[in-house]
Amino acid sequence: MLEVLDNLKEGCYFLNSRMEFEFINRAAEEIIEKPKEELLGKCLWSALPDYIDTELYHLYNKAFQEQELQYAELQTMYSKSIVEVKVFPNKDGLLCVFSDITKRKEKENEEKYYDKLKIIGEMATGVAHEIRNPMTTVKGFLQLMSKDKELENYDSRLQLMIDELDRANSIIAEFLNLAKNKARKLNKTSINHIITSMYPLLETRALKEGKNIKLQLVQIPNILVDQDEIRQLLLNMINNSLDAMEEKKSVTIITYEEKGAIVLSIDDEGSGIPENIIDNVEIPFVTGKENGTGLGLPICYSIAQRNNAKIDFNTGPSGTTFNIRFRLVK
Repeated sequence: MLEVLDNLKEGCYFLNSRMEFEFINRAAEEIIEKPKEELLGKCLWSALPDYIDTELYHLYNKAFQEQELQYAELQTMYSKSIVEVKVFPNKDGLLCVFSDITKRKEKENEEKYYDKLKIIGEMATGVAHEIRNPMTTVKGFLQLMSKDKELENYDSRLQLMIDELDRANSIIAEFLNLAKNKARKLNKTSINHIITSMYPLLETRALKEGKNIKLQLVQIPNILVDQDEIRQLLLNMINNSLDAMEEKKSVTIITYEEKGAIVLSIDDEGSGIPENIIDNVEIPFVTGKENGTGLGLPICYSIAQRNNAKIDFNTGPSGTTFNIRFRLVK
């Protein structure tokens, strides 16, 4: 019986009535990240003190006191995996079985996120036409008024209103990008070629602001993407990086191949993403910029998803690195 439990893919251990380890299988060792020699015969709470007074602590006590099966999903304190825990009690102790469901939860959360984006996009599509029509009418009358010599004294104010309408229209256009379900023009393309073709445009803005853009590109395979969407993603990312930096700082665009993926990294020397929005950067309208719309990064996440890619990032006081990982499709 113990040999069967030891070979289970699920983590498994038995605790006696004093909460001491009497058995632990190989899968459990990997999840806990401690060898069984350090655990057998020891009380769970002294061997793994970080779990005292946590959800797991109360779950185990409840299972033993009430002698009823308990179930929970929680994050481990050591490997930081998300596990599904089942606790089977009897008068002698607890049989604890847990499965690593990290990938499953990540996929579920990703699907929920893109479902939300889809709903937002569909709403945008529904109202954009109705909003743009009166905006076009108002803009037309403002342009006519700006040509009236009797209103010359109000020219700057009229132009300001026209500019604000144009800005509102551009926000609507960005918002509509969230409505796209999939990339429509997928072709085998060189990411390096897209970067080098856009470099003069990106460098122009950087130089005007006294900043630098550096390239660190290595030879990588072509991948199946929508070129226009990747250009938009790159433009949004670089603009964000430039906005986050002071003069004489640099943004470095890096490409490389890693573990079956082509990675495009945007590494800046800014002040980092504000701590209060780090966990929500992909959510529409969340922004750390004073005049930002909070749509740039959500659009990038949506573009990445449509082009077989995922985005992750590291950030701190010395800068932020965004990694766009394109899965190699055979």
